[in-house]
Amino acid sequence: MKTVAAIQTAPEQPLIVDELDLPDPQPDQVIVKLFSSGVCHSQLHQMHNATADRPMVLGHEGTGVVTHVGSNVT
Repeated sequence: MKTVAAIQTAPEQPLIVDELDLPDPQPDQVIVKLFSSGVCHSQLHQMHNATADRPMVLGHEGTGVVTHVGSNVT
């Protein structure tokens, strides 16, 4: 399965939009197809933090629908 993500690869560098492989969900996980997602204020701080781990996929406040569930999800 594929997904598209906004990724920062280095401090103070522009975001790139790239296609990534998305693994199947683990037993206690779900996959949500996002309709929209934003980059919040705390992520702006992370983007400018030179010691933050990278690559960094941004956008965690979103809306969408569950499309796949792991084997333990009811």
